[in-house]
Amino acid sequence: MIKDIYPLQAQFRSGEPVRIAIELEPDAHGTRLALAVRRLDRVLLSVVRDLAPYRGSEAVEAVMEAAAAGGQSFDTHGASIAFAAMDRVSGVLALTVELPAIQAAFDGFGVDADLLDEHGAPLDTASTAFDVVDDWRRSTRYGFLSDFADADRGDAEDVKWLNKLHINLVQFYDWMYKHDELIPENNAYTDLMGRELCLDVVREKTELCHEYGMKAFAYGAVYAASKPFAARHPEWALYQSDGEPYDFIGIFTIMNIEASSPWHAHIIDQYRRAVEEVGFDGIHMDTYGFPKTGISRLDGESRIVRLEAHFPQLIDDTKAALSKAHPDIGLIFNNVGNWPVGPVAAANQEAVYVEVWKPYERYHHIRQIIREAQSAGDGKPVILAAYLAPFRKEADPARAYWSGLLLTSIIASLGAYHLLAGESQSLLTQAYYVDYSPAGADFAAALRRYYDFQIRYANLLYDASLRDVSMTHADGDNLEYVFDGLNYSTYGEAGKVWTIIRESERFKTVSFVNLSGQSEDYWNEGKNEPSVIPGIGVRILLDREPVGVFAASPDDRLGRPRQLEYRVTDSLRGMTLEVEVPSLSVWTLLWIEMG
Repeated sequence: MIKDIYPLQAQFRSGEPVRIAIELEPDAHGTRLALAVRRLDRVLLSVVRDLAPYRGSEAVEAVMEAAAAGGQSFDTHGASIAFAAMDRVSGVLALTVELPAIQAAFDGFGVDADLLDEHGAPLDTASTAFDVVDDWRRSTRYGFLSDFADADRGDAEDVKWLNKLHINLVQFYDWMYKHDELIPENNAYTDLMGRELCLDVVREKTELCHEYGMKAFAYGAVYAASKPFAARHPEWALYQSDGEPYDFIGIFTIMNIEASSPWHAHIIDQYRRAVEEVGFDGIHMDTYGFPKTGISRLDGESRIVRLEAHFPQLIDDTKAALSKAHPDIGLIFNNVGNWPVGPVAAANQEAVYVEVWKPYERYHHIRQIIREAQSAGDGKPVILAAYLAPFRKEADPARAYWSGLLLTSIIASLGAYHLLAGESQSLLTQAYYVDYSPAGADFAAALRRYYDFQIRYANLLYDASLRDVSMTHADGDNLEYVFDGLNYSTYGEAGKVWTIIRESERFKTVSFVNLSGQSEDYWNEGKNEPSVIPGIGVRILLDREPVGVFAASPDDRLGRPRQLEYRVTDSLRGMTLEVEVPSLSVWTLLWIEMG
């Protein structure tokens, strides 16, 4: 009976009202709607509203169950429900719940809705999530758009889909006229790949993103120029050791990006125009992973250019120039194949972004990339562009489904974000985003559950104070965490449950990612449905009494927290917590809140 529930913005800023949309089927016969807002396990606000206003009643009830938890506070006097008009096309009852403003630097929340009958019994339930930040840079969930033809004018479904996935940054892929001349002279234009595009549609999509609280980033390769442009400026190009200019797919010439090259200033000026004339909030600075070195012919002198030494200055100079055009400008630089993360991670950009290619082909390579990026970025969010070939149209949809859920679970459990989804329920399967593939209805629904889960438990997944101790606290002589009778791995081996252990002063967490039933650990291949694990006995050494023990899973339809019974005993090594985790399907998150 509850058709859908979702926040009306991808992300909320600290201090602004939070609005949640609830859509009821036209034949929903419940009389009241109960709404609970939770931070992890704690109910912060419970609101009950009579649905009789559709029948002329004015009955209203609001109850505060917990005034504060984790430093948050709510004022029930601001809690309200605005009853929107019935949708005349579908007959859906569309409600908007406006919650009190929340002050938070970075926090995730769950929203649980229950449709009740006249006796207070639930007829249907649904859940969603939202987060509140003081700066969008604290949580960078990346999606994409790539369709900007005139036929796309007025189509908002793609951005609505991204909003339901809580995507707060959107890459506008191949929106431009040319890589060396981003803005076309005319509204209708043809790009270098032969696509017919419309600048009005690009502007329309940026404005739509802004309405949903998203930042719109313009794709802009840092060194790709059309062949005619390069021919007019041969001294700006980058050359191979045989004297030929670097070529890319027969369409582009690679240009010299060092500060002394005129191309450096030219491409920054093109970025500036994109921000000022189209309304973008940032630039996705793309590279191709090659060349890593080249030869400059500036001023008639041949010398070697090592690009990794010059990328940081290009990023910093771009940020300085664009900040004059946009006070909240953002940059994301593409480290193709994990190169060159070390030199550029500290540059003035918003996240550490890695496009994953071979030889990073196994699950433990995903962990390696994330850990290296987190260390080099010194607290910046980490985004992986890990394209899932199993979702290509000729592939097995069932095996694609499980590969998608497993990779999503792993990346989030390790504290990173995944660029995968975009357009209207579509996914990336390769590097040319225009050739996206449909997610399929089943995976699209599952992906929403998993993304809701990541936002709801953001405090347990993306808190920078959490340290990955998987390799030092379990297995072998490490007895801080013991998993009784479980065939597990601390580094993602096939056929086992991957135990990802992270700790902070306040929390101990274990993500159980179920790789049982898999014969190999290649992340970009289809996967079997994991074998369900009926229950997992866990023993954890403690240095003080816990406040509580909880578990949750996105494989549950609602993803709501479950408080677990536990006991604390004295073992040979001291205070030990013993608990049994419920059955594991794909991903279960266990957390212990410490006193």
